[in-house]
Amino acid sequence: MQDVHPLILCGGIGTRLWPLSRTEHPKQFQRIDGNSETTFFHATVERHRAPGFANPIVAVSSAHVATVLQQLNDIKCPARVLAEPISRNTGPAVLATALTLAKTDPASLICVIPSDHIVKGDLPANVLAARKAAEQGHIVLFGVPPEYPETGYGYIVDGGALEDLTCARKVSSFIEKPPVEVATALIDAGGAYWASGLSLFRADVLIEEFKRLDPKTFDAVKNALDHGFETEHAFYLNAEALQPAANLPTESIVFEHSPRTVIAPLLVAWSDVGAWNALHHIAEKDDDGNVLSGDVISIDTRNSYVRASSKLVAVVGMDDVVVVDTDDALLITTRDQAQQVKQIVKKLESIKRRELAQHMRNQMAWGEVRRVQSGPGYELRMMTLRPGTMLPMIEDAASHRMVTVTSGSGLLKTGAVTRPLRIGDNFEVQAGEAAAIYCGPETEMQLVEVVCDVTVTAAEAVASLQLVHS
Repeated sequence: MQDVHPLILCGGIGTRLWPLSRTEHPKQFQRIDGNSETTFFHATVERHRAPGFANPIVAVSSAHVATVLQQLNDIKCPARVLAEPISRNTGPAVLATALTLAKTDPASLICVIPSDHIVKGDLPANVLAARKAAEQGHIVLFGVPPEYPETGYGYIVDGGALEDLTCARKVSSFIEKPPVEVATALIDAGGAYWASGLSLFRADVLIEEFKRLDPKTFDAVKNALDHGFETEHAFYLNAEALQPAANLPTESIVFEHSPRTVIAPLLVAWSDVGAWNALHHIAEKDDDGNVLSGDVISIDTRNSYVRASSKLVAVVGMDDVVVVDTDDALLITTRDQAQQVKQIVKKLESIKRRELAQHMRNQMAWGEVRRVQSGPGYELRMMTLRPGTMLPMIEDAASHRMVTVTSGSGLLKTGAVTRPLRIGDNFEVQAGEAAAIYCGPETEMQLVEVVCDVTVTAAEAVASLQLVHS
């Protein structure tokens, strides 16, 4: 019996989990809570390292390939990485995976798995229990029995029994994010499930349905594969070829229009963690109904979610609140208003605030970078390289870099010249030049970097220098 291929989708941004989730470092790569180093992505991959499953395939934006590689290395998991040069939702990524696997085995079983959900229970057993339906040519969608009338989820309605199959049932209809009265009626009537985003099917079945329902996207994805390129770590789809593909989820391109679609129950505790209240709902709570992570002191506070980052957070006399602290932003809201965080994100976008896209402290493939100070025309950073890693300093016509080594040792490569680096060494990388820093194999290396934007005006530059020296 062949193994199921987990396809882990990493394309979302998770704006309603700001300030944890940001454009350049979205929620799937962040820690699930402040008390553990496990990220949403780590947990998703580990969940499917089980008998009956092959090594995962990870579909991710080209911008986040290095993060995926680092987090796979964290848990020592081999995987194939499919890099998407432009955002096209889930449909093209799923089809590209099916076309790739079909080259060697058209009947390959693919399980599509979002990377940013929380699951408690034996999800792999639920998936494998439905494999007979997928092997027979059905597209299996996994539905979660609803616990309450959630208006932020899609619903799949049971359409009755399937002949000769007990592991899945027909689909009657799809209802996307209904108002509360409709969601309540669906639950009261029975037979409705939350759409989990997980699916299971044969590669050739999905390919046939794409050809039939969206031949334009099929041709675009096939061309993007044919004209893509492979590196040591990932396969990159061709951006120009992928451009005409539909920017839509697989559900709306294929699943909702295919007679092959069936539903199987997912008997686990599940949340897509679409907002902070969802994390409170699914997490273990203390005697006061609170979920506290990080360095938190709570007094006379109930039914709240409080998450600390690098400082002590004290909460007194609060009920039903959400408090999320990061290095450079603090969110305070009520649990029933947590969905409105997306309005903050829109505001940050309109005024072009850095906090929308970047954290002050970010984990990179080579180590960690922390923004210490910034202003018009400059940014001061602290960087830590892990032993044996390389930090690429990519050519940038607008940026002049000045770097000091504060601990450790390694090598600096600029053009054809390579020289050693030791504590106290200083060097510059001129605008328009590239360089690479190699950390020695024994100990980590720490650097202080000042990046100056050479395109700023003289007045801005003077103001920046005055700020640095003040």
